[in-house]
Amino acid sequence: MPNPTRDAPMSMPWAASLLLGGGSLVIGAVSPLYDSYVPPLLQRHLSSSTWIGAAMGIDNVLALCLVPIIGALSDSTRSRLGRRVPFVLAALPFTAVALAAIPFAERLGLVALLAAMIVLDVAMAIWRAPFTALLAELVPSVHRSKTEGILGVAMCIGAMLMLGSARSLAAHDAALPFVLAAGVVAGVWVVHSFLLREPRHDDDSEMLTTRAAIAPVRGLREAFTSGSGRAPLFFVACLLFQMAFQSFSSWFTLHGSERFHTSVADASLGFIAVAVSTLVGSVPAGWLGARYGRRRMSLVGIAGMAIACVILNAVPSLSAAVVVLLLFGLSWSLPVANLPPMALELGTVARAGSLAGAFLLVQSVAGILGPAIVGVWFDATGSKRALFVLLALFLGGAFALFMMLAPGFGEARARASAFGEAPSPRPLLADGDDVYA
Repeated sequence: MPNPTRDAPMSMPWAASLLLGGGSLVIGAVSPLYDSYVPPLLQRHLSSSTWIGAAMGIDNVLALCLVPIIGALSDSTRSRLGRRVPFVLAALPFTAVALAAIPFAERLGLVALLAAMIVLDVAMAIWRAPFTALLAELVPSVHRSKTEGILGVAMCIGAMLMLGSARSLAAHDAALPFVLAAGVVAGVWVVHSFLLREPRHDDDSEMLTTRAAIAPVRGLREAFTSGSGRAPLFFVACLLFQMAFQSFSSWFTLHGSERFHTSVADASLGFIAVAVSTLVGSVPAGWLGARYGRRRMSLVGIAGMAIACVILNAVPSLSAAVVVLLLFGLSWSLPVANLPPMALELGTVARAGSLAGAFLLVQSVAGILGPAIVGVWFDATGSKRALFVLLALFLGGAFALFMMLAPGFGEARARASAFGEAPSPRPLLADGDDVYA
C-alpha cells in the first residue's frame, strides 16, 4: 500500500539535493583514497602491522569523540549562515589542505604524516554530523529518502572516479591522487560557499535548542532516548545492520581468497559488484521509500541482504558469488537510502544535529564491533568460512528489531515545511513522544 504522504503538495528540491550531493561526493572520494593509499605511506615508517592499524584507527576514535558532540553543538549554533553551514564551510578547507599535505608530510617523517592525518580526521569529524543534519534543514520530510538516494549515487561516483583515476596518477607521482582529491574537496567548498544556505530559523526553534547549548552531551542522550523508548530499539537495529556491512567490507577479500583459492585482487571483484549495484539501486531505493514507506523498504532490503548471505554461503565459485553480490548491493541500497531520514524523524529540525550525531556514532561503533566480533570467531575456529553465516545472523537480528517498531515509525511528516521548519506535527505514538508523522 503506498505511503499516504507521497501526495503532499511539495515539489522535489533538486537544487538542495544536488548541493548536498557535493558533500557526499567528497565523502566518496576521500574515504576510499585514505583507506587504500595511506597504509603504504605508514608502512615506510612502521614495521608493525599493529601500529599501522592503530594509526589508521585514529579516524574512528576521533569520530566517536567528536561527531556526536559537534552534531549536538550545531543545534545551538546561531549565525547569519545558519546552524549547520558554518561547520561545513569551516571544515572543508582544512580537509582539502590536510589531504593534499599527506604525501608531502610523509617525506618529512612519521610525526609530520601523523599530524596531517589527524588534521584531516578532525576536519572530517567536524563537518559530518552538521552536513547530515542539513538533510532535515533543506529537504521536506516527504522527499528525504529520495534525496538520500541521490546522495548515495554521488558517494559511489566519487569513490569510483577517485579509485579509477588514482592508480594511473600514482604511477606518475604518489602525491597526485591526494592532490586530485583535495581539488575535488576545494571545488565543493567553493560551490557551497556561494550557494549553500539554510532557511531562517524561528524563535521557537531557538527555544528548543537552549538545552543543547548548555549541555551537548545531554542533547545526545535525549536523541538516543527519544520516541518514548522506541529510539533505542531503532538505533540497536541500525547497529546490527551496520555491523553486517562493515564486517563484509573488512573481511570479504580475505574470506574470498581463502575460500575460492584466488588472490585478494581477484576477490575484490565482489566490492566492484556491490558498488555498481548500489550505484544503480540508490535512487530507486529513495523513491520506493517515499512511496511505500521507509520502514517497509528497509525491511525488504535487510531481508534481501540476508537471503543473499544464505546463498553466498553455498555458492561454489567466486564468479557465482559476484553475481549474488549484485543482489546484496541492490538490497543494501534500500536501508541506506531510508535509515538516515528515519533517524531525523525522531525529533524536530532543531534537534537534527543531535540525531545525526547519534546515527553516525552508531555507524562508528558498528565499524569497530562488527569486524572485531567476526575476527574473534575466525580466530576461534581457525577458518573464515563462516563469514556470511555471521552476517546473516546480524541481519536477522536487525530485521527482528525493525519488525518490533510500529508501522509508521520514522515515516515522513504529513505537512513538513519545504524549508525544514517544524510544522505543528501530529504525534505518532503516545503523549510526550518525539516521533512525528
